[in-house]
Amino acid sequence: MNLRKAPRTIILTAGYLGLLHSAVGLALLLTHDGRVPAAALSDWARLAPVWSALSLLAFWSVGLYHGLWRYAGTATVFQVARGVTLSSLAFALAARVLGAASLSLSLAAGVWLWELVLMGSARLAWRLWRERVLGGSGARELATLVIGADHAAVSLVQEMRRKRSGDESLAPIGFVDPDPRLTGRRVEGLRVFGTLDDLPRVLAERSPAVAVVASPELPGRAVRAAATACEAAGVRLRTVPAMSELPPGARVTLGRVRDVRLEDLLGRTPLQDVDPDVGAFLRGRRVLVTGAAGSIGAELARQVARFAPAALVLMDRAENGLYFIQRELADVTPSFPLHAVIADLRDAAGVEAMLARHRPEVVLHAAAHKHVPLLEDAPREAVLNNVVGTRLLVDAAERHGIAHFVLVSTDKAVRPSSVMGASKRVCERLVQAASRRGRGVFCAVRFGNVLGSEGSVVPLFQRQLERGGPLTVTHPDATRYFMTVREAVRLVLQAGAIGRGGEVFLLDMGEPLRVLDIARQLIRLAGLREGEDVAVVFTGLRPGEKLHEELHSKDEHARMTRRDRILTWDLAPEDEMELRVDVAELEQVAETGEPDAIRDALRRVVPEYTPAGASHAEPRVALP
Repeated sequence: MNLRKAPRTIILTAGYLGLLHSAVGLALLLTHDGRVPAAALSDWARLAPVWSALSLLAFWSVGLYHGLWRYAGTATVFQVARGVTLSSLAFALAARVLGAASLSLSLAAGVWLWELVLMGSARLAWRLWRERVLGGSGARELATLVIGADHAAVSLVQEMRRKRSGDESLAPIGFVDPDPRLTGRRVEGLRVFGTLDDLPRVLAERSPAVAVVASPELPGRAVRAAATACEAAGVRLRTVPAMSELPPGARVTLGRVRDVRLEDLLGRTPLQDVDPDVGAFLRGRRVLVTGAAGSIGAELARQVARFAPAALVLMDRAENGLYFIQRELADVTPSFPLHAVIADLRDAAGVEAMLARHRPEVVLHAAAHKHVPLLEDAPREAVLNNVVGTRLLVDAAERHGIAHFVLVSTDKAVRPSSVMGASKRVCERLVQAASRRGRGVFCAVRFGNVLGSEGSVVPLFQRQLERGGPLTVTHPDATRYFMTVREAVRLVLQAGAIGRGGEVFLLDMGEPLRVLDIARQLIRLAGLREGEDVAVVFTGLRPGEKLHEELHSKDEHARMTRRDRILTWDLAPEDEMELRVDVAELEQVAETGEPDAIRDALRRVVPEYTPAGASHAEPRVALP
């Protein structure tokens, strides 16, 4: 016997013996109307040692010695029933073998009933004591409202009750749930106070210290509304992680509950980690990622590495970022060759040499200048880097027989109002033109803003918060599409895997969000109050910016793909020779560096390009 478990075994044995003999005593009293004959007591004295040993052996065989009482549940009820039944059968058998005539079969039935009642009550009493009494000693209990009342929420409530120890513990007081049919009902002994629409009222009436979103599938709109209601009521909001954050096979537990992050407010349903299409697309192939030092390129490299390519080539002209992503991947993926190449896409000889040396089969082209206001002041760089770099890479890819070429594009290429957006639309047209020659699969993938990517609005707001504010928002009504870097890259790879050539894929970005709302949510998540701790000011739309981004133009016709979150747009075919002439003129004009001439040349290549006028409004403070 394990000596460390010996004290527990002794205690359980003593407890079981007490319950067994109590059951027999109660059965005798009930059978004989409170007056137990001396013969029955004498027979019981002879029977007790043998029956006690058989009963304890039965309890051991069904596992009643091995489970933890504080986790008693439905399975434990069946364990107790099996153990008690075996014990009662042993009672009847021992009475017959030992000739205990005064101990009848009806008495055995009474013993079974009382054993079941006493054993079940003991288990329940211990669990209730653990959940409701022990947690009150030494721990500061935080009244907790649970948002959601499904199976995951019930499991979380059960765990809250079991783990009420330490400096602080969560004490569940009730639920709110999207299903109005549950309002007024009791779940796990706690009342469902109302629906999500009732959350402000429930928070005011019940005054919890904490609210926990217990469902990973709760829509982003609902999480944002809960965050707003909790912030107004001064209640801390926490959440369970999305299933995509958990290791395979893991489940949501109380230890994984964390504070709400900005990506939780998007409410995007997690994508599966294992994807057969992407696996077939990348596994065993040589893959080149351009712009690998950037946010999108680095995440592309991370996700490609998970699919065991034959080799992975990381290309960028930013040596520091390239070094860091190379070291990160080298530490976790030593099973295939990993190459970091410092190169500039505008260097035709360098691009040619890189492709000749590494012979990639798949090119994921993420390298680009992307900052809209900066490129409005530097249109020459936008054209020379984005357009010339893409043209040189596309042409070289064709010469080297690249099987798949995927351009990472942007929603700003739709009816562009900025130099950056227009330059990316030219890149899309170059990729589409290459696909028509049939020498490989060339396609593009558009998506909107990515949370946390370098230069995007969220890191800007976070840095402004660290400095104490203010947070600068261009316009109170400005909206943008958002998704996480991880989801965007995963969808890019899925689009590349299903591409057949010439497609401009569009990722389902969900609903657009007001940038002002994003700023206010970040202030709340930081535990601050707008107008008291930090201000929000409006600065006016910057050059090239739209009030609302678009995902496609009226001339582009949507077509569903076999992927839920990926659409493709059918664009009218165009004359490649005419495109090449226009692009050559654009590049020649860009060499001169004259901004207005470059914009005019861009309009000739992209007729739908309409430069947006800059707003010169004085900054003003946002009103709540």
